[in-house]
Amino acid sequence: MIVTMRNEAGLIRQVKVGFSWTSLFFGGFPFFFRGMPVYGIIWIVLALITCGVSNLVLMFKINKWTAHYYLERGYKPTGDGWSVAGPKWGIAGV
Repeated sequence: MIVTMRNEAGLIRQVKVGFSWTSLFFGGFPFFFRGMPVYGIIWIVLALITCGVSNLVLMFKINKWTAHYYLERGYKPTGDGWSVAGPKWGIAGV
């Protein structure tokens, strides 16, 4: 399931609900494509320290963190997917 988010300027971002295969294979690099470079640098350093084991945690957390990041920057969820994603991510009343 994918949640679509839109900001006031009309930019659209989509966030998948569930784990991320991309982050499992590429570690913190998806953060750069999602507009979160500081998180990407931190996660790449963490992956180097843990020899990539931290990516097993990241694959389950990155989509939730991305949704929180977008919501903090003014994006609003649109569509039906939010009714499932909001409670799953622990976000209510948006």
